[in-house]
Amino acid sequence: MYWWPRRATWFTGRDVDWPQFFERYCSDKGITDILMLGDGRPKHAAAIDTARKLGIRVHVFEHGYLRPDWLTIEPDGMSGRSRFPRNAETVRAIAANAPPADLNGHFRSSFLAYALLDLAFHVPNVLFGWLLHPNYRTHGPVHPAVEYAGWIGKGLTARRRRRQATTIESRYLPPPPATGPRFFLFPLQLPGDYQIRIHAPIGDLFRLVEAVIRSFARHAPADARLLFKTHPIDNGLSDWRRRIASMAQAQGVADRVDLLDGGDLDRLIARAEGVVTVNSTVGLTGLLARKPVISLGASIYDIPGLTHQGTLASFWTRPQVPEADMPDALARALIATVQVRGGFIGKQAIESGAREMIERILTPSPYLSPRTQGAATFRYEAELSAL
Repeated sequence: MYWWPRRATWFTGRDVDWPQFFERYCSDKGITDILMLGDGRPKHAAAIDTARKLGIRVHVFEHGYLRPDWLTIEPDGMSGRSRFPRNAETVRAIAANAPPADLNGHFRSSFLAYALLDLAFHVPNVLFGWLLHPNYRTHGPVHPAVEYAGWIGKGLTARRRRRQATTIESRYLPPPPATGPRFFLFPLQLPGDYQIRIHAPIGDLFRLVEAVIRSFARHAPADARLLFKTHPIDNGLSDWRRRIASMAQAQGVADRVDLLDGGDLDRLIARAEGVVTVNSTVGLTGLLARKPVISLGASIYDIPGLTHQGTLASFWTRPQVPEADMPDALARALIATVQVRGGFIGKQAIESGAREMIERILTPSPYLSPRTQGAATFRYEAELSAL
């Protein structure tokens, strides 16, 4: 739809036929490079395998690791598949030749624009997709109609949820001179996010959350609390409030675990003892705020000298703070290699992102590893699975 009225080749076959179709298409057209939004969707993963077989360069783009107004563009893959260096010495060397990181916003955006574009994409697909692409199956975990039903439910309960959020947040961020309780912050990701499905231990966010609550109950100080925060575009279908309350009750810590649906993320990070994440970009935000961060999954910032390198059990009592120069060095190094200024919403943001992506593709960074850095196993998988 977004490509119309320009000519395009449609694939209307079955998933099993996609690799052969794509290989033939690339060979016939003399394709040298392919670009894709994310590397986790099944058709994208199959396309990457085909491209590697044919010697075609792969470029993956996504929302930026840095926020706001940055986009990611990486060769071969992201997160666990990224070629970004994973050692402090190389990060510092890249940063030494890079300008200061500008983390200020440059473009205007709005949730309304995001929502309208989402509707413009999904509604025609739901109405006409069965006719034009009868074999297509969405990569998402639920049908778009179910997703929108969740958003309608959130809209109908918005007032009540805001009141609940205000009450809960006031416990953790009381007005001065009160200081509030000691707490660890766990910003939730989306259950269907491929960062969870393919770049995280266990591969199931619900089981990961349950394991973290078990670890907290067993090892955290008695006066510490654990605060979960919902993702800004969570559709409400996961019923996190009920799930987390039930998990905490089962571990005997119902009075020390809360869920916040809303709130001021930056202020919460500033007050937290540490940030627990799977591989969210909020982990990078926490590092830039000089807070201890533990990354349970594969993330580009899980580097000695930045994130906690011990066990999850030890994080509750001895969280490792990032080395003083490393957060800024990481931001500089990311911008020099895999981040470009731009966004997906708004003409100015899109044009900036497209222009800078082209420049980065034509002149790739010499600092990236020649091979993907991803490991076959996750560092915390055994510990989490045993909980």
